[in-house]
Amino acid sequence: MSTIQFKEVNCKNCYKCVRSCPVKAISLKNDHAQVIEEECVFCGKCLQVCPQNAKSVKNDVEKVKGFADKKLKIYASIAPSFMAAFNLQDLRQAYSVFKKLGFTYIEETAVGASAVSAEYQKLLEKKQMKNIITTACPTIVSLIEKHYPELIEQMAPVVSPMVAHGKMLKELYGSRIKVVFIGPCLSKKQECKELEEDVLDAVITFEELEQWMKDENLSFDSTEEAELKNIEFNFNARYYPTPGGIIKSLGSPKKHNYKLMKFDGLDRCIEVLEQLRNDKVKDYFIEMNSCRGACLGGTCMNSENPGYLIMRERLLEYAHKSSLSHNTIMEYDREISLTKAFKNKSNSYIVPEDKIIEDILSKIGKYTKEQELNCGACGYMTCRDKAVAVYNKKAELHMCVPYMRERAESISNVIINSTPNAIFAVTEELTVQEANMAARRLFNLECEELQNRSIFDILDCLDILTVNDTKQNILNSKYTYLKYNVVVEQSILYLKENHMLMIVMKDITKDEKQNQKLNKVRSETIEIAQKVIDKQMRVAQEIASLLGETTAETKVALTKLKKSMQVEMGEEI
Repeated sequence: MSTIQFKEVNCKNCYKCVRSCPVKAISLKNDHAQVIEEECVFCGKCLQVCPQNAKSVKNDVEKVKGFADKKLKIYASIAPSFMAAFNLQDLRQAYSVFKKLGFTYIEETAVGASAVSAEYQKLLEKKQMKNIITTACPTIVSLIEKHYPELIEQMAPVVSPMVAHGKMLKELYGSRIKVVFIGPCLSKKQECKELEEDVLDAVITFEELEQWMKDENLSFDSTEEAELKNIEFNFNARYYPTPGGIIKSLGSPKKHNYKLMKFDGLDRCIEVLEQLRNDKVKDYFIEMNSCRGACLGGTCMNSENPGYLIMRERLLEYAHKSSLSHNTIMEYDREISLTKAFKNKSNSYIVPEDKIIEDILSKIGKYTKEQELNCGACGYMTCRDKAVAVYNKKAELHMCVPYMRERAESISNVIINSTPNAIFAVTEELTVQEANMAARRLFNLECEELQNRSIFDILDCLDILTVNDTKQNILNSKYTYLKYNVVVEQSILYLKENHMLMIVMKDITKDEKQNQKLNKVRSETIEIAQKVIDKQMRVAQEIASLLGETTAETKVALTKLKKSMQVEMGEEI
């Protein structure tokens, strides 16, 4: 399992982790960040800057609980910064809490640091190295092994205090015990993971310890103090968590030719390593810490710590209180090797020829030097650095924020200006912010400057004022702009998030004119039909009238004829 883990679901393509990573050991795959473990120095900067909590640290608490469940003996090696972070006056105050968590015994890592300082002292006295780079920081070790391998020969070939103390504990109490380091450092987890010797079994950060104690309802507020074994060692080793702590632990070394220098902060350390690599610098004894403020600025400090200034004051007071001038290690005066062989772990990183870099840049619209903005939004200092990262499959083309924005705006403009609907964007002050080509054509505004003009200079529609006042949309209403002899079907929308109005119009002038013609034809047809009906009614009435008269005359005539015939036949009438 990786020391730093990413939650893909939370990664939002902000590239903050890429920008913050001093060695660019983060790649983007399918829009999600991934740690390149072969290049990572585990400084924890990506954890600190991630706004989405997309990264987490491998947690060993459950592993240590497992040791306790199996009734194994667990020894804690506690970093000197512990006293400052948790505001304790003496390590004995913490013993009862660790007992309740399942630990057998606790001891200061400063015991191991004292032995390491003794090894540094020997290197100074031998005067055989060009420069001596010393550190208790695994991040600095990884930085040199992976990114400055040519400086490995200038590293003091000595293990870290954590490893030294682990060796001592297992030598004294037996190899079957479990040793757990407690400290403020993320990279100690990686150092433990990479150990080839079985001298350390787990690493718990101050953050993890604090949470574990909360889960168990424990605190260091108790005044109960346990008796711890009195071990004599160089108490100046308690200064290790501060910048220059290694140098201070050397006391007053015999005269030597080395200039003693200290540097903290990864950027400054990288700057010094660059100079050591490129310049003929020699006779320096250099102490390095990746965190500003050394271990007191660790990335995994507990939440209750009061900040660097107070913690430094607490640590100095604690270290000074019991400081001794000698380097005797009574309990651990045994044959234990503290030598360390560093390895070249550099990863192949190919810088392609200029033509390939230019081809990559051209794919994101950068054809000239002037188009290379070098804004750093993608996480890389220059566009060319980013192109090299793309070539090495560490970055993706679309990580270029200005290009993607320009492209999005371009596509948006194409869509808006291609639509046949007229669109006006209007501010809450009712001034025109933008109008598309269809709007300009519809209202004969092609040659006019519209921005910041009042919308009422162009459109005399009171619905615009209504929507702006009420914030309620008016949709699909028909409106006639007599000034332009234009009829539109329009929707006026209030965009709350943008604090503006959008007016969308469909030109229905031709449809309206066609409808008017059809209506006129219909009216004329109805009128003609009515006239025909009226005429037919008159004719019918006239015919009816004539039929009535002729029928009456016929009746009279026939009646007379009937009577005359009856007379002739001698019938009585």
